Amino acid sequence: MGSYSGENSTQPYILDITGTGPVNVSNWRLTVRVTSVGKDANGNSFPVDKLLLTPSTSLIIACPSNASTVSQVGFVPNMLLGFNEQDLVMQPPGVKIYNQDGCNGGLNTFYRYQFGINWAVLGGAYLGQLIAWHKYDINVEFKLYVNGVLRTKIPMQTQVELRDPLTGSPPVQNSFSLTVNGGAQNGTLTLQSRSDYENGASVTYNNGLTVKTNAAYQVTVNASPGTPYFSYQNNNIDLDVLNVKLTTAASSVTNLNTVTLSTGAQVIAKGASTNNNILSFDVGYSINPAQKDKLLYAFKDKQQTETTYTTTLQYTILAQ
Repeated sequence: MGSYSGENSTQPYILDITGTGPVNVSNWRLTVRVTSVGKDANGNSFPVDKLLLTPSTSLIIACPSNASTVSQVGFVPNMLLGFNEQDLVMQPPGVKIYNQDGCNGGLNTFYRYQFGINWAVLGGAYLGQLIAWHKYDINVEFKLYVNGVLRTKIPMQTQVELRDPLTGSPPVQNSFSLTVNGGAQNGTLTLQSRSDYENGASVTYNNGLTVKTNAAYQVTVNASPGTPYFSYQNNNIDLDVLNVKLTTAASSVTNLNTVTLSTGAQVIAKGASTNNNILSFDVGYSINPAQKDKLLYAFKDKQQTETTYTTTLQYTILAQ
């Protein structure tokens, strides 16, 4: 292959299922798996999940002869290879392995199913880590099952060789990082007086969260499913007593939302690429006015010593 954008095989592999005599089988499977891969001088092998199989033809040479499209047969349209056995044909198959006795003057007929399968190598920056002109061996195995019984298996070897130089440029890989900083790592919202319980309270951690990206991003927040409440010993307070928000003066940030905490991830910020520069947000926590009544019993039950209700927050950054 000669390009960072990938390569398609020029000729398909041909699989033949052949035999003689009458046959009428509806329960059949055709599977594939990688059995082994070769390594280069650096100890690297070609990543098998970058190899794509695509069925190209399905020709039934039988008596009477006919042809079925790959969709009629039920071929998986695009399959990434792997070391686990995978069905090339969805179950149950859309056509039978079928032949008609009595053709050709009553002689037992010869049947033949022929399938064409194209190979493709996906492009990517990973190609730059491999050795040019080295032949990377990938050994695969096709299996045919009839009525749940393995009837035959066919080993096959293919090779991938990279030219030098590869044309084009390595695709830019999206990069996203997020860091929770300083006091925001263990954020505390303190309610000190009856007024705090009745009217709410808030806290802000300046530069409490930073992001660094080379593509448009979004930040979500949620409480961990393992901590679906604010808890203290056997006492719980619903998550929705807390609102969370991020603030920043950066013009590249296109959307900022104040969200009410839940275990479901909610988008709290969106922005354009930071061009791999660090962008800071202030992290704010405040009592949700609509749910402040849920805090009253905590105030009434508060001991002389401080009582801390806790939960775990998760911030996530991902592509828009």
